Amino acid sequence: MKATAIANSNIAFVKYWGKKDEFSNLPMNPSISMTLDENLSTKTTVEFSDKYEEDVLILNSEKYSDSKLVRVSNFLDKMRKLSGVIYHAKVVSENSFPTGTGIASSASGFAALAAASSKALGLNLSDKELSGLARQGSGSACRSVYGGFVVWDDEFSIQFKDELFWPELRDILVIVDKDEKKISSRDAMKHTVQTSSLYKKRLQALLDIIRRVKAAIGSKDFQSLAHEIMNESDSLHACIKDTVPKVEYLNEASYRIIELVKKLNSVSTIAAYTFDAGPNAHIITLEQYVPGIKKEMLKLFGVQLIESRPGRGIRYSEEHLL
Repeated sequence: MKATAIANSNIAFVKYWGKKDEFSNLPMNPSISMTLDENLSTKTTVEFSDKYEEDVLILNSEKYSDSKLVRVSNFLDKMRKLSGVIYHAKVVSENSFPTGTGIASSASGFAALAAASSKALGLNLSDKELSGLARQGSGSACRSVYGGFVVWDDEFSIQFKDELFWPELRDILVIVDKDEKKISSRDAMKHTVQTSSLYKKRLQALLDIIRRVKAAIGSKDFQSLAHEIMNESDSLHACIKDTVPKVEYLNEASYRIIELVKKLNSVSTIAAYTFDAGPNAHIITLEQYVPGIKKEMLKLFGVQLIESRPGRGIRYSEEHLL
């Protein structure tokens, strides 16, 4: 009872932040994301067997017995209940990028885990069903089930446009810090919902923002999309900082990237910055501007850059990790 699945990370243009229901990861607001390509992916093999006395998690060649294992075991319990299988499982997973640094490793991780475990258990699930299951492991994972541009509003996400719709669009991930973040997204969400005075205003504005972002994607209007992406990222991080206790994910390098993007856009808009729950920036741009942006980023920072284009959704492999 073994299967291997691969899922890619995604970058949200409009962020999911806050939960209606803590147990099931139902979002307080809709979100829109772009699934990235194989350069930002997770490959996961799951084997259910009576030879395992407990669940085992090996992530990037390291065995875990902490909260990461608990989170994975809790998800596997849902899969066991759904299938009627009682065996424990061994999960071996590899990321192509740093884990826990605000680059949506949980999104690709739980999307791959949902797909691999469901296939290993012989469940014949649709993408919609996989999306709903992945959401219960990590909210944003429901978007990584699909390729291209994805909207999430409730129990599952739907594909808005596929990965071939806007092939010139690019994401440049600027990694300024590979350390695992000290405050998890889950904890920061709770603080924001409970204590931020700006958060309610953000929620009230989001439906109009969603409408404008969908329209910009649909018409391939990069300048409008870039404007919305940057404003939305600024709005989110203003809310996160407006918490008690204060949470700050951006660092000095993050703010220097913001200033650089503004400088690059001084004549016309060629790039947009956006930050998830971490200091590492995603620069959204078009293929023609990538060389110049990379040159400026490396000149200023000398950091690791990972370029992605719109990528595929879940796929399976016979090349297992165990």
